[in-house]
Amino acid sequence: MNYCPERPSQSSPSTLNLTITPHFTAAAEADRLSVQLTLQAPHCAAHLPLFLFETYYGNVPAHPYTERDITACDAAGPLPLYFIDPTNADQEWRVDRDTVGDVQLRFVVGPRAVDITTPVGPRVDLRRDQGGLIGNGRWFLPRPAAYDRIYRHVVAWDLSHAAAAAQRTRAVWSFGEGPDPVVKVGPPTVLIDSVYMVGPIKSYPCSSSTTTVGSPPRAQIYWFGELPDNLRRLNTYNIQLYPKLAAFFRDREAGSYHIFIRRVLRGFGGHGCQQSYVLEYDDASRTETEEELVALFSHEMVHSFVMMGPEADGYDNGWFVEGLAQLYSAYLPYRFGLRGADYLRNRVNAYLSAYGTSPRIGMDARDSQTEFYDDWYAELIPYMRGCAYLLQVDGRLRRITGRFGREADGPLDEIVIDMARRWRSGQRLRASDWLEYLRPFLGAGVAGELQDMLGGRVLNLGGTVVIYEDWVLSPSEQEILEFGFSLSSVNRRVICGVVAGSRAADAGLEDGLPLVASSRAGRCSTSLSATMDVVVERGDDRVQISYRPRSFDKARVWQLEWS
Repeated sequence: MNYCPERPSQSSPSTLNLTITPHFTAAAEADRLSVQLTLQAPHCAAHLPLFLFETYYGNVPAHPYTERDITACDAAGPLPLYFIDPTNADQEWRVDRDTVGDVQLRFVVGPRAVDITTPVGPRVDLRRDQGGLIGNGRWFLPRPAAYDRIYRHVVAWDLSHAAAAAQRTRAVWSFGEGPDPVVKVGPPTVLIDSVYMVGPIKSYPCSSSTTTVGSPPRAQIYWFGELPDNLRRLNTYNIQLYPKLAAFFRDREAGSYHIFIRRVLRGFGGHGCQQSYVLEYDDASRTETEEELVALFSHEMVHSFVMMGPEADGYDNGWFVEGLAQLYSAYLPYRFGLRGADYLRNRVNAYLSAYGTSPRIGMDARDSQTEFYDDWYAELIPYMRGCAYLLQVDGRLRRITGRFGREADGPLDEIVIDMARRWRSGQRLRASDWLEYLRPFLGAGVAGELQDMLGGRVLNLGGTVVIYEDWVLSPSEQEILEFGFSLSSVNRRVICGVVAGSRAADAGLEDGLPLVASSRAGRCSTSLSATMDVVVERGDDRVQISYRPRSFDKARVWQLEWS
């Protein structure tokens, strides 16, 4: 789940000032935020929307504001706001008279209340973490309703309430470190598609990464507390990756990049934002392998360079958004010389295994969007099917043009790089744009092929080449993925939906057992040998039930192999 900016106008930008004042507990821990948002002369007429607020993002509800929570005023004095409940995700904040001059909103936001039963979803909510606060703007900030304008966004932090924590309090936004104002010009989505972090922040490298015009691209990593060793060891990788991605995507204004890491009760994954991403980890994440972490870091950083917007019917084009990031998470670390050929092979094979062994391989991709957070297998579809489709397209284009090898940008790369250029300029790209790029190479049938893929027609990857002419996929047989119990068990914390005759049932998993912990499903989906470990309560005892989450039926899976 990521963002796609609207097309900005070419008029002079209005200013949107955001000042955030963190408040602290007696123990000097960041506790809540006071927000002052000032919009320069919006000239909004009575009973029209002034701001829009996204009440849900994925399966995450936004901060539950009421009209009484928002204090608004303009040059004429108090300015009453009222909300129009959304028919979609966007709530309208309207004014009951014409605005005069600048409009200022004031409100207070606290972190989301979460516990072990809180469903894992997009990493956008504001959360406590080891004395600090970290979250995405879309969870607690409205955006201007005038979507076709550009704005001069100015973010500053007022740390006057941080006296007890002054020595260790830092405040960081996706585009730079405060408390002094940081400016970013862009569409009205800038403030909501970025990350805010305040408290006892640690960073690597230690110095601030706010850059000036013309500075070389550089990344910085921020976190609270002590990072797990496996994450800490890859700080250098992240710093090396960003300038290489900026060069690959021809982004000459890439500037600084911020990686925000937060600890949570449950969950492991990332969320891409503008010039930044959030990585979330829990105690179990300490066992994640270096290869898995490199793939995740690379995937999330790719999101910040290229995007595709949703279709008119609401389909989010996850096949491209997630599928491309998945493909490039395998390709680019190898092509940049940051990882070897074994890394490339392992990741390609892992993704193709997850695609080919899914029991819902024929599910319509548009249906998977609605079931994304409720079905083990629907979640895999945009990532793994999209990756397999794009890998096939890349191979076909390389064969047609004869452009092979690690150093050569293939036609797919050139298409994506141009899409990234257009996206940076504010253009809203959709699948029709993608097809226009492909038709000169692959003919008029590309539209039907895309629809077949979305509809669930199984891809025939025979003869597909991977970067080199002689690296060709070959078929194998692998056991179909079968977790053996329902995903809803993880949020309910009670086992349900156990599949009779599955390895889970044979290992002793039963409906009704209280769930204490379970392995990460993503690792099990990409590894044939991975074990699903489920800890349940049986009477007064905690019991670990371990099994391979596979069925006894097999599927044809394409793999990259060499001697």
